[in-house]
Amino acid sequence: MRDVGESSGDRARGALGQRSWRAFRRARYTLWCLLVLLVALGALLHDRMAHSLAARFVGTSAMVLAVAYPLGFLLGFLCPRCGEAYLATGGLRDFLGLGRILFSRRCGNCALPAGEGVPSSRDLPDSRPAT
Repeated sequence: MRDVGESSGDRARGALGQRSWRAFRRARYTLWCLLVLLVALGALLHDRMAHSLAARFVGTSAMVLAVAYPLGFLLGFLCPRCGEAYLATGGLRDFLGLGRILFSRRCGNCALPAGEGVPSSRDLPDSRPAT
C-alpha cells in the first residue's frame, strides 16, 4: 500500500530544484565577489594598465572572462514555474538587467520567489466545479 506522503518523483524534483537554486545563489555570490575584486584590482593596477597596452589587453580580457561564466549562468537560468528566463524583465526600464541580475528575488515573468520550486499537484487548489 502506498503512503499518502511524498512520492519518490516529488522528492527527486525537490532535490533537483534545491540544487539548481543553490547553483543560482552560488553564481550570484561569485559575481558579487568578482565585481568587488575587480574594483579593488582596478584601483591597484590603474597606473600600470594606463601606460602599457599589453597590460591593458591582458587585464581587460581577464575581467571579461572572469565575469562571463557566472553572468552567463545567471542569464540562462530558467524559472522552474514558467520556464522563461528567471532574470528577464522584458523591457528597457532596467538597462542590461544589471539591477535584476544582482538584486532580484523574484522571477521577472511569474514572480516566483527565489528558492521556491514548482508546487506539486497536491498543493494546487481543486479547480473542478462544485456539484
